[in-house]
Amino acid sequence: MDCRPWSRESKKKWKDSTIDRLKASKTVWPIPQIEQVFLPDFKIKSQINEYSFKSLELICNGVFGKVYKVEKLNSNGDLYAMKILEKSSVVCENAVQQVKNEVQIQSLCGHHPFIVNCPFFWQNRNQLFIVSEYVGGGELLKLLHKYGPLPEELCRVYFAELVIIIDFLHNAGVIYRDIKPENILLDDNGHLQLIDFGLSKWLPQGCHTSTICGTTQYMAPEVLESEPYYSHAVDWWSAGVLLFQMLTNQVKLF
Repeated sequence: MDCRPWSRESKKKWKDSTIDRLKASKTVWPIPQIEQVFLPDFKIKSQINEYSFKSLELICNGVFGKVYKVEKLNSNGDLYAMKILEKSSVVCENAVQQVKNEVQIQSLCGHHPFIVNCPFFWQNRNQLFIVSEYVGGGELLKLLHKYGPLPEELCRVYFAELVIIIDFLHNAGVIYRDIKPENILLDDNGHLQLIDFGLSKWLPQGCHTSTICGTTQYMAPEVLESEPYYSHAVDWWSAGVLLFQMLTNQVKLF
C-alpha cells in the first residue's frame, strides 16, 4: 500500500487530486510583527520601491526621519519628495496609527487641486516610505521671511484658498490640526499646496477629539488649555492666526 509523504512532495504526482501538493506542502512563514503592524496601508512588496528613485538632495529632517528630493528612474525626470521614517522611532512614540492615518488621508484627499498627493507608499524591514508630489515653489514661511507682510490682495487670495482646503477636509471627515506656513507650499502658478498630514485624523462632522497636538503658536485655546474635547473648529482658529501672520509678519498668541 502506498503512503503519501507528510512533508515535501516527491516527484511522483498523485492522480486523485487537483491540489498542487508541492505548493500546499510549503511552509507559510509568519510576517514579522514589525512589518505586520503597518499593514495593509504600507505594502511589503510593491512594484515601486526605494530602488525606483534617485536621491537628489535632502529637503528637511522630521521627527521620525528625513525628507529627500528624488527623481523617479525610467521617467521623464519626474520629481517627488520622499519621506523616510524609521519604524523603531514610530513604534517607540506609539505613532503607528498616526502614520497610517497620514497616508490614508493624503492619498484619498490628494486629488484636490490644493492638496499634495502621495501616489506611492510602502515599507521594508526597518523603514516606511511615503512619496509625494514635489512642489518647487517653496514654503509660505520662506515667502514671509523674504518679503515680510504680504499685500492685502494676495493675503485675500491665499486665505480664500486655505478656506477651500479646510472646508474640503472637514466635509471629508478629516481634522488637520497643524495649519502653519511651514506646511503650505506654493506651486509654479503661485497657488497653495497643503502638505504633511502627520497630525491629521479621521473625525466625522459634529464629533470631538482630545489629543493635544499641533504647533503652539497656532493652536486654539481649547487645545492648549487641555479641555476634554475639541472639534474641527480648531483648524479655523489656526487659519485666523495664519491670516494675521500674512498681514503683519507676526505670530501673536491671542
